[in-house]
Amino acid sequence: MIYFIRHGQTNDNLIKIYTGQKDVPLNETGIKQAQDTAETLKDIKFDICYCSPLIRAKQTCEQILKHHPNLKVIYDNRLKERDYGKLVGKPVGSIPFNRWQVGAAEDLTKEYEIEEIMHVYNRLEDFYNEILKNHTNKNILLVAHSGIGRISHAYFYGMPENNDFSNIKIPNAGVVIFEK
Repeated sequence: MIYFIRHGQTNDNLIKIYTGQKDVPLNETGIKQAQDTAETLKDIKFDICYCSPLIRAKQTCEQILKHHPNLKVIYDNRLKERDYGKLVGKPVGSIPFNRWQVGAAEDLTKEYEIEEIMHVYNRLEDFYNEILKNHTNKNILLVAHSGIGRISHAYFYGMPENNDFSNIKIPNAGVVIFEK
């Protein structure tokens, strides 16, 4: 089983601006959220942990590791959030298209240098194919980002209706269990 954890809240989440691969830390609320999630997961035996190398994911992971001090952690660039290019730092909703629908406003995606959803899907497909082959019947802790969670959902359960990922939501420090 894969226990997918989205990182705790950041100030960018709080004020609703695009963060993407910008490296921002958790805020005070995010640290508390991560501690609460860590408490929830403390009795689960994990065999290995994979984590995004971005600081907000690392800080969330560190809280969980307080209950699992001997757990091996592998930081993997394929778990970084979707790259929002020129939108980073701008208010969410500042451009007029659904950023989570495959193929939506391709001209704007190119103009703003936003990583295409299927590119993220392909890097995650590569990641999951590799780890599931190497860790059959293991409990895997995975700490990453909202966008990675949305696309992970498609990997495990199939593409969403109309290829629109916008209805797949994972709260800060939320836990989703995936099985294949």
